[in-house]
Formats: sequence, structure tokens, C-alpha cells
Amino acid sequence: MINIPIPPELDEEIPNKKYFKTNYDSTNIRYHFDDLFLKRKLFLINYSFLPYNKIDKSKSFEDNANLIYDSTGMLNITKLDNIFYGNNNKNYLDFNHIHLSMGHDANYIIQSLVSIASILNTTNSETFIHFHFILLDAKFEDMKLIIDLKKIYNNIEFIFYNGKQAEYDFSTFKDGMNRGIGDYTKFLIPQIVNNTNKIIILDSADIIAKKDLSEIYFFDIDDNYFAFALDISAGRFSKYFIFARNKFYSNIGVTLVNVRMFKKDNLYMAGYFARLAYANMPCPTQEMFFMISRYRFKFFPLIYNCPQFLNDDNEKHINNKEYPLIDEFLELQKNSPFRYTKQEIIESENNEVVTHLFTTKILKNKASKKNGKLWINYVKLANVYEILKKKFPETFKYYEEWL
Repeated sequence: MINIPIPPELDEEIPNKKYFKTNYDSTNIRYHFDDLFLKRKLFLINYSFLPYNKIDKSKSFEDNANLIYDSTGMLNITKLDNIFYGNNNKNYLDFNHIHLSMGHDANYIIQSLVSIASILNTTNSETFIHFHFILLDAKFEDMKLIIDLKKIYNNIEFIFYNGKQAEYDFSTFKDGMNRGIGDYTKFLIPQIVNNTNKIIILDSADIIAKKDLSEIYFFDIDDNYFAFALDISAGRFSKYFIFARNKFYSNIGVTLVNVRMFKKDNLYMAGYFARLAYANMPCPTQEMFFMISRYRFKFFPLIYNCPQFLNDDNEKHINNKEYPLIDEFLELQKNSPFRYTKQEIIESENNEVVTHLFTTKILKNKASKKNGKLWINYVKLANVYEILKKKFPETFKYYEEWL
């Protein structure tokens, strides 16, 4: 039986009960697991490579791609390309191999291209990327938007997966205050990848890479399930987050996952049951990762997932060596057993590996000038400038003044 930890707050007086509504009595949740498992709806995907041996070259590359993806739920573009075109003349043994992943529905691909472009543009020439995408309702024409970014960096393997199982497991939680189904693919990714013991899960459009991500990938995760950064909301919203402890909290926008242990201890099903057990979660996937970790996680250096502390509104304070946003964060994390120092936070702004932009803020003209200009440049590099400008005209008018 999968053991889900019950947060002690649920046995105490709850400060805001609507955020802590459970579908089952907290003392009896574990006894419902067998019944819940029997009711689970399965979408069987075999994720097989067998069809690559039966490629029909009388059909187009796209037709073969759709056939493989539809029949197996998995499409390795590099493997198909090697067989279809005979392009198999590269030796990748001397590269640093890293595995990255994103998950979302097809409608979100356009915005995700900006983050992907930044990753590829900052990758060192000695790094080989295995990029795993868990997509919902996608066809090859959608995937091609991502594949075309290979022009930025060629030492990359794109692998696409059908994320239907995540939709089946979590579809009842996509409305109201809960996130879209694409968020839940983050749980499916480490469950189905089969060629790595570690993988970095990235937010689809909230991040901009400023350095090669190998540094994050080779971070020593030890014998933990996850590694991630301390969230800047630590302390501020802890009364709403069921699984916040001692006013510290995780930010899973960049998460290193121990795939071997994730599979061994069946954390996908642990997350599934946790979501069934607790009806309302303001940030469900973030809370679920935190919950099922059982504190077997490590915190990253802040440069691996750095928020925008020093934005333009605070330049006058910075010039006077005042840091109101940083001071606020220091106050919020004071009760956490893990803390970032003021110096570490200040220095992280100019030494980030990844900057966490928060897409909603950048689309509402809330980015710093430095990051706003960088974001626009990656919009251009990803070849989605006109598409996004038409969708967000005021945002582009604001940022274009800096270009």
C-alpha cells in the first residue's frame, strides 16, 4: 500500500478551512486507497520503439511520425530521422548528456518556445541535450514548432510523449482555483522516461536560461527524491499551503528529479492519491511534490531558479544599497531551516543559471528592463514575435521601447 503522509495541520484548528477541504476524513484516508485504485481509469500506452523497424519510406516523414506517435504514445525525432534519412553519422559519446523535460497541452507550445530557445542558445557545445516533452492533444505539426528550434542548437534529441494518462488521472481538478491539466504532466514525466536516472523538470514558459543547464543537472541530489529552490512566498502564504512546514516552501519551476527513486517508490501513484485526498490546493502540483517528498529533498543554490528581485521599480533603492524586496524575502524565510543569505540573493541577480520570470507578470509589463529585453530577443529567436505581439500588443509596445 502506498503511504501518503497526513499533514499534522489537518488534525488541528485550520485557519482557512476552504483551502484544507479533504475528500475523506483525514484519519481514514489511507484506508480508501484500495478502493480509489480500483476506480482509476487507465489509458494504456506502451511507449514502444518497435514501429521504427517498420518505417514506410513511401510515406512522408510527417505521416510516419504521426503513425508512430499515435500507435505508441512516444516519438523520438532523432531516431526517426536517423532511420528515415540515414543520418546516423555523429558520435555523441564525448558529450555531457543531460535530460530536460517540459509538459503542457498543444495550445501552450507557442509560449514555451521562448523558454526552449533560451535553453538552446545558452547550451555549451560539449553538452548533448535529451529534451523530453509530455504533450496533450498534439500532432506532429505542433511538435514541428519545437523541432525547428534545432537550428539554434543541433546537439539535441527531441522525444515526445502522449500525456493522456495525466489527463485521465487529474482531469477532475482542472477548473476553479486549480491549475490546468498540463501542470500534472510533471508527475508523469519521471514515471515514463526510461533512459536516465535523473531529469530536470522545467516550467513551460516562465523561465529564461542564462547559462548551460548542465550545472543543475549534475547537482548532487544524493539519496533524495528532488532538488529545488526555496520559494519566495515562504512564510507569506503558508497558511494557505497545506504542506508548508516552518514557513518554508518549494518552487518546482526548476526541479531536479531522482528518476530511479521516483519509480522505485511509485511516487506517481503517491501524487495521484494525494490529489484525490485533498480537494483544494492553491498550487496543487507544487504542494504535491512537496508532500510526497517526505522531506527527502535538497534546496538548490538560488542561481538555479532565481526570481526577479531587483526590478526597475527598485533601482533607486539599489543605488543606495537598499533592497526592500530582498529584505522582505529574508524576513519571510527567517523561520525556515534553510535560508539564502542577503549576499547570496544580491549576487544571484548577476549570476543566474535560470531566471524565473513568471509569465503572467512579464505579459503584464512587470519584468525588469534587463529581463524584458532578453525575453523579447528570445521571442524573436524562437520566431514567434508576430504571433505573440498580436496576442499581447500592449506588452510588446512596452518592451519595444527598450530595444
